[in-house]
Amino acid sequence: MSTLDTLSAPRRASRVFSHSSAAMRILFDRLANYGAFLIVAGLSWAAIVTIFQFPDYLLPTPWQAVEALLANAHALAASTWLTLWCTFVGMAVSVVVAVAFALLFVLSPLASRTVTPLLIVIRTIPMIAVTPLIVVIFGRDRWNTIGMVALLTFFQVMLAAKKGFEAPGANMLELMRTCGASFTQTLFKVRVPCAIPYVFTGLRLAASSAILCAMFAEWLSGSPGLGTLMLDAYSQQKLDLMWAAILVSTTLAYLFFTLTIVLERAVLDRSAG
Repeated sequence: MSTLDTLSAPRRASRVFSHSSAAMRILFDRLANYGAFLIVAGLSWAAIVTIFQFPDYLLPTPWQAVEALLANAHALAASTWLTLWCTFVGMAVSVVVAVAFALLFVLSPLASRTVTPLLIVIRTIPMIAVTPLIVVIFGRDRWNTIGMVALLTFFQVMLAAKKGFEAPGANMLELMRTCGASFTQTLFKVRVPCAIPYVFTGLRLAASSAILCAMFAEWLSGSPGLGTLMLDAYSQQKLDLMWAAILVSTTLAYLFFTLTIVLERAVLDRSAG
């Protein structure tokens, strides 16, 4: 190993540590902010119940919701895992398909003009109208939830990725052609780096509603998960359990959104380094 490599290795390690610590700092800050929000929201909730004297069958106290969460921890954990797994898989499918379509539209204006209106029409159809078709295709198990999450989050990611692939200016693309760069070199050295921030923007927009999309699919199809647990608790008038499930789903959505922010910071810092 050369002296230059020996001297540069600690610097590379320092940059990697700095990038990871910056992402972790964002994670801890957002978790602390959410913890503070839960405290304020819980105190406000308790004050509202006390001041207006709501009965338990209308609005339980936060302490009753916490007790229900602890008493039904196993059922909540199992439902949370199913919803979270379906959301992750659905989002992964959504991102892969969305980026592929975005790249196709950039390479073929004809495909963009012909397929984009169809995608817009599909996106604007109320999901309750196409749910029977989705149930027929995917069944009533977790694959139905995965398909619904992918369908509902695909459009935001696709539009953002398409905007990112089109971000390089004409001068930059002309420079790459002048230098004899191939399509693959232009794609990975120019278009993909420009598209990464846009893709993460679309991913954040999709992640903010991904958990809700999964629960919506569970509500409509009856597939197992937090959504079904919430509906069952409501139908049995176990409002404390229902609010415990709401607390878990809200926390899950916040963590999922936070994960996209932390991942974006880590990837962009790594690219910049």
